[in-house]
Amino acid sequence: MTFTQLKYAIALKKFGTFKRASTHLDISQPGLSLQIQKLEEDLGITLFDRTTSPIELTSEGHVFLSRAEEIVAGFDVLRGFTNELKSGFNDTLNLGIIPTLAPFIVPLFIDDLQLDFPDFKLDIHEMTTNEVIAAVKNGEMDAGLISTPVDVPGIRSILLFYERFFFYQSGQVKDHSVTLENIDYSKLWLLNEGNCFRDQINNFCDLKKIRKNKRFVYRSNSIDALMRIVDTKGGMTIMPELTTLSLTEQQEENISPISNKAREISIILRNVSNKERYVDKLGEYIRRNIPHSMLSKKNVEVVDPGINVK
Repeated sequence: MTFTQLKYAIALKKFGTFKRASTHLDISQPGLSLQIQKLEEDLGITLFDRTTSPIELTSEGHVFLSRAEEIVAGFDVLRGFTNELKSGFNDTLNLGIIPTLAPFIVPLFIDDLQLDFPDFKLDIHEMTTNEVIAAVKNGEMDAGLISTPVDVPGIRSILLFYERFFFYQSGQVKDHSVTLENIDYSKLWLLNEGNCFRDQINNFCDLKKIRKNKRFVYRSNSIDALMRIVDTKGGMTIMPELTTLSLTEQQEENISPISNKAREISIILRNVSNKERYVDKLGEYIRRNIPHSMLSKKNVEVVDPGINVK
């Protein structure tokens, strides 16, 4: 068993076919197949079921390659560590952020971070929660900003802040006495299913009532879009706290807090990472630039994001 063979097997797991994996690795398909065969012979176990398309891991292969990924990641960390010792923040941090957070949090910290560390490069990708987790786990992303808690092998979280939930209502019919108990579901607009923020709302709203008897259904993945629908069509929506910071004075009159409900926002990264200094610095600048009240868990009830990762 060689380190190169481990990397080949991990690539085959990721891409699912010998053709795609060999193209990524820049070797021939027969050469890749031969190395995988030698690895399996050396181990005495079969890692891949070649009868399926795409190729799937055997049960033994799943366990073995999960461990192999940690070892390869550890080697990459060790290789990058020497560069970290002799350099400042002059590398790129690939960062995945969920769509309900990215457009509202990035403008708060990015100018200060780039002013103090002009060589600190951020490559930001808007991705769903499950996409962020998968990308961090397989190394495509160095870190992610998502709603937590999550329990994923090989991934750890660094808590950043708590973000409360707010009602946003039409200016013509706003009612600041509205509560979770007296919502008019026929007038409630929410993000499309499969969105983590939407799933959290599902924990304290009866979403089965939302689309009942609605003649106009808008399946959106954008909080800004829902706010415009509320402004033009009436009704209400639910939004996280950071979105309220960019409202106009007139729009601010249309918001009201939802008791003590909040979501927890954290940075996630692999247990073994060579970008930990960058992640720590990013977290420092995020905390420095958000409202101080969001750093405390006092009087906050964290809503489970309902993340289901196999």
